[in-house]
Amino acid sequence: MGWIRRIGVAVAAVALTANVAAAQDGWRVAVYPVLGWVPLGIDINVNVPPGDGGGPEGGGGDIIEGRFDGAYLGGVSAQKGSIRIDGDFVWAAVGGDRPERPLLVVDTDLIYGHANIGFKVAPDLFITGGVRRIALSYDITINDFPRFSRTPGLWDPLIGLGWHRVGEKLEWHGIIEGGGFGVGADVDVGAGLRLDWKPIPHFGITGGYYFMYLKGVDNVRAREFVYEQTLDGPTLGIGFYF
Repeated sequence: MGWIRRIGVAVAAVALTANVAAAQDGWRVAVYPVLGWVPLGIDINVNVPPGDGGGPEGGGGDIIEGRFDGAYLGGVSAQKGSIRIDGDFVWAAVGGDRPERPLLVVDTDLIYGHANIGFKVAPDLFITGGVRRIALSYDITINDFPRFSRTPGLWDPLIGLGWHRVGEKLEWHGIIEGGGFGVGADVDVGAGLRLDWKPIPHFGITGGYYFMYLKGVDNVRAREFVYEQTLDGPTLGIGFYF
């Protein structure tokens, strides 16, 4: 977690500097340097190819008990007229176990950076397009076979809708995006709803709920490692507004 905090502080410092400059040019900007995410729903399905930790026939399946080791989000947004730009960074360490039929232990680190641009098509409603860079790290144990590890990295194109209602004291933000399209992941879906409360100028408390689903295939030496992962849970953090 130490390097995650250092990255978060560095990103926040750069974003704050950039946001102040952008605000002076007519942009309405916000930065969220500290945004905790607690995935309550953790669902992981993996299919390990024959050999390489999967035994002579391969194996895998769904976990039964999810495990949460930590998560962090940070974000920045800027809006001017009918154009809105959003970016965020996510780290999550999760895993899960299945005690029998057969024994399955999965540990996963998920890191992604995401950026999109939106164009207003109706009051508070934006059509969005963007990209998500995802780095995954899987460590999988099936029965007493050797540990299987993979680190797929993906670039996923995204399209979606954003809803942003901004007031003096309250802001509502909602987004739903889908992508992958086989370019990176086969399916990449994210959705979230967040409320920002700004009790004093330039500072607020933000909270909401975030959902993510990812399905893809990693081909190594003509062998397919198939993974499917769902995470959802509440978020809570702070924001600075300019």
